[in-house]
Amino acid sequence: MRASRAAALAAIVLAGSTLLPIGTAAAADGPQVGAASTYFSVSNYRLVDTRVGNGAPSGKVGPDSVTKIDISNALRLTSGAVPTAAVMNVTVVDPTIDSYITAYPDGQARPVVSSLNVTAGRTVTTNRVTVQVGANGIVDLYNHVGNAHVVVDLQGFYTAKGANSGYAGSTFTIGTPKRLLDTRTTIGDRQGRVGAGEQNALAADVSSVMDPAQPDTELALQVTATEPTEASHVTVYPAGQRVWNTSDLNFGPGQTVTNISYMDVGRSGLGLYNNAGQVDLIVDYVGRFKHNRYDGDVGTSGLFVPASPTRVLDTRIGQGAPAGKAGPGSTTRVKVTGLNGVPANVAAVVVNLTSTNATEDGHITAHAAGTPVPNTSNLNYRTRTDVASMTIVPVSADGYIELYNPHGRTDLVVDVQGYYTS
Repeated sequence: MRASRAAALAAIVLAGSTLLPIGTAAAADGPQVGAASTYFSVSNYRLVDTRVGNGAPSGKVGPDSVTKIDISNALRLTSGAVPTAAVMNVTVVDPTIDSYITAYPDGQARPVVSSLNVTAGRTVTTNRVTVQVGANGIVDLYNHVGNAHVVVDLQGFYTAKGANSGYAGSTFTIGTPKRLLDTRTTIGDRQGRVGAGEQNALAADVSSVMDPAQPDTELALQVTATEPTEASHVTVYPAGQRVWNTSDLNFGPGQTVTNISYMDVGRSGLGLYNNAGQVDLIVDYVGRFKHNRYDGDVGTSGLFVPASPTRVLDTRIGQGAPAGKAGPGSTTRVKVTGLNGVPANVAAVVVNLTSTNATEDGHITAHAAGTPVPNTSNLNYRTRTDVASMTIVPVSADGYIELYNPHGRTDLVVDVQGYYTS
């Protein structure tokens, strides 16, 4: 579903000066879903850094501005295939005012969704984004208000099944959510806070969820940093390699932040690097990718179908669920199929999950409707702050996911970015 210009510009300023687009979407004016696609990983290639004029003009992006990112030109695939979707880490640095970033396909109207929410005074904010690529190979990043630097790292891309000749790509299997590491507890092979520097980097054992038939397994992992002593960042990388010059989590003292990462993990485990101070780290398993043979038929399961970003839940206005904040111990049931071209019987959906107007700090666990609530978290929210987190959620047979809020009160927003075939 798409928005008119008036609806797309609509935003509401809520208690505590939070800022998040609001409004229901109108009929689509472009493709609702793209082609069923396979995944190709990239070792965090920097596409844009406005601090140094890389990929965009040097200097902060301004209000109501659009930064165009030419994914096709950056990849220059020898097959000539145009990517159907891109997986990017989007970071906003030094915003002058509360705002939001929307990623969407070039050539389509800007949807009433947000991909990343930023707060003035919080120096760095990061979120993973999966976004459909325009037919011309370009993705647009819209900044609502204020000025800020934008940094974009490409983590992977999708092409239509069979389009990237000679390379089959990877298919995805949604897993049963499982906590693999929690340095606050005895879960995992490391207890105690992780110190700063490469000498204190952690190599976490994630072998219990790896594919024994593939020595290198690409995992989808929800990584959380909590109770940091200083402002810092955490980098996720294959253990045994040099620490990558990118960041997956950015946080200030005392903050809890979450981000999803797709990581090709080798025999040495999952590397976790903390840049400054001390921090507790948590790793939750979401699913894994299967690397298919170059010339093999990948089948029909585990293919990603990108969708035009679509809002399916907004508890502020009663969209997708009754109006009103999710209270402590509550479960919000959300229909995710049958909307914007998403069919029944999908295996999982890729969503951007956002909390707004929270009365206290808390977290949300997303899972297939009707299944037990797992001991994992997909979003960690903060009082009176808009916080977004991309995640992958398994879908029940009748097309629902559930969002469990153990404590606190918060409004919830869910934007669908695509789905995986069953």
